[in-house]
Amino acid sequence: MKYILGVDGGGTKTVIRITNNNGIVVSEYITGAGNYKSVGIELASFNINNGILNAIKQMNTANEDVFFSSSCFGLSGLDCDKDNEIYKNIIFKGEIKKYLNLEKIIICNDSRIGLAAGSNNKNGIMIICGTGSNCFGINEEGQEAKANGWDYILGDEGSAYEIGVKALRSVMRAFDGRGKKTLLSETILNDLKLNNISDLIEWCYGTPFSSERFASLTKTVCRTAELGDKVSINLLYEQAKEAFNSIKVVAKKLNLANRNFDIVYVGSVFRCEKYFKNVLTYMLKNKFPKINFAALTDKPVSGAIKMALNIL
Repeated sequence: MKYILGVDGGGTKTVIRITNNNGIVVSEYITGAGNYKSVGIELASFNINNGILNAIKQMNTANEDVFFSSSCFGLSGLDCDKDNEIYKNIIFKGEIKKYLNLEKIIICNDSRIGLAAGSNNKNGIMIICGTGSNCFGINEEGQEAKANGWDYILGDEGSAYEIGVKALRSVMRAFDGRGKKTLLSETILNDLKLNNISDLIEWCYGTPFSSERFASLTKTVCRTAELGDKVSINLLYEQAKEAFNSIKVVAKKLNLANRNFDIVYVGSVFRCEKYFKNVLTYMLKNKFPKINFAALTDKPVSGAIKMALNIL
């Protein structure tokens, strides 16, 4: 039988959705990160391929009867030609290849499916502030533009990872006396169930690197800001400003400043409403008088399904 496949491969998790050719969901499966820059090629490949196979198993049909008329893979970390080749190898050399219609397949950055999920406007911008950050836009002329999204070394401003790392550095600056005192010195240790700075150093360096471990500290930073901690409030403000700058750059590239366009928020950092989401919203309203805030009512993977249906 013929189905539609949508994949949202993020830095923390991969969401796989299967629908019939009318877009009705028949299976959904969530597994580990699909961003190879976060977890390595081998694990990203396993998560994507095994996740799709498990989504197929959930359908309670004979596997050999499943065929995807079209599919769309929205993958974080897909930023250049080399990334595209790596993801093609993950998809086309894996066990899932036999289920795919190779003439009807889209492989793109996850920012593209996020925008498709939240907006039908021909002029739109999507900003991801999750484990990683990214900004992507498209205009009615069909032009596309992006900013940031270069991952945790080259550029991840506005992301949960960046917030987590900045928070840890604020703690160390306070510990040394190089920076202002902050409640983060207490709240981070408490939330991580650590006793002292030595334990925190071990937590940071004593295990293999994982961007999502650092990103998880954003919840602590947000809660600490709500307690009135100025260091946390300023930290979140600066990251909201970074997200604003990314949006501003994309809007300029697409000549959207004086047009009606949608903005779609995607990512866990937007759960921090008072000191991140509301701050960014205020900045955008002041800069772009015709901006429309489009609510993301479904998961970003729904955008992958929408794009896959469009190429049928």
